Amino acid sequence: MNNITLNTNSNNKKEIDIFSYTDYKTFLKDYYIFRKNQNHHFSYRSFAQKTGVAPSVMKDVTSGRRNLTIPVMQRYAEAMKLTTREIRYFEILVRFVNSKNNTDKNDAFVEMIRMRGKAGIRFLGEEHYEFFSKWYHSAIRELVTLPDFTEDPAWIAQKLFPPITPAQARKSLELLVSIGILTRDKNGVLIQKDALISSEYEMASAALRTFQTQMIELAGNAVEQVPRQQREISSLTLGVSEKFFLRIKERIRIFKEEILGMAVEDKSDSETVYQLNFQFFPLVVNREKDTEVSDGREEK
Repeated sequence: MNNITLNTNSNNKKEIDIFSYTDYKTFLKDYYIFRKNQNHHFSYRSFAQKTGVAPSVMKDVTSGRRNLTIPVMQRYAEAMKLTTREIRYFEILVRFVNSKNNTDKNDAFVEMIRMRGKAGIRFLGEEHYEFFSKWYHSAIRELVTLPDFTEDPAWIAQKLFPPITPAQARKSLELLVSIGILTRDKNGVLIQKDALISSEYEMASAALRTFQTQMIELAGNAVEQVPRQQREISSLTLGVSEKFFLRIKERIRIFKEEILGMAVEDKSDSETVYQLNFQFFPLVVNREKDTEVSDGREEK
């Protein structure tokens, strides 16, 4: 399955849009497929002749056997005839994928988002664990953006679905202010301190497991408790290869970023608060993957 993201330039020539990627391996795979479809004579060898880099390097990079280095990236970018801005983004992709720690990875991710014209993101780390401990903390953070928001724990408690207690609402407000998720404007009105927040790109699963489990449970309850016209819930059961599995994960990441961008660009007043979940999990146990599944890591 070749899910290639295309862009059309002023000459009506379709080309790969590098700004839709968060993994250079996927970008290079799609570039190869696209060029091969354009010209059946295109090959790893012909590309290598333009770059001066051995054809085995691109094969190893796209297969995940080796990382792409900045010098090789620059040669590839020149052969691809990328613009200055595209080359800069390509370099950030390399930094992002090759980062060895969360700080470097987060910094690269923020720069990627900025280059796409989206607002910056504030990353929440392990010290913000309590924010993820209850599902309604994130809901109340969004609730304050509604025009009719009332800073009354009883009002908030009944506004949420499912409802919580006024005491829980009051403690949630205190928490959100104390950890800097919410702040007050010059008139003393509660507002969001940052346009977007996210867990770090990778965080120990203990910090997110409760939050994600609660949101999945709410989604399950919504099937029966929320009218069909007010929700969109569907599912797919697929037989996948390892290659297809990785491509699906990449597309989910891209879609999440597109939704974030749409949310930032939407200048209309919020009218309600929705939860969007992404679940992609195995229905068959793969013993060889057990250590990877239980290694205590979660993706952003």
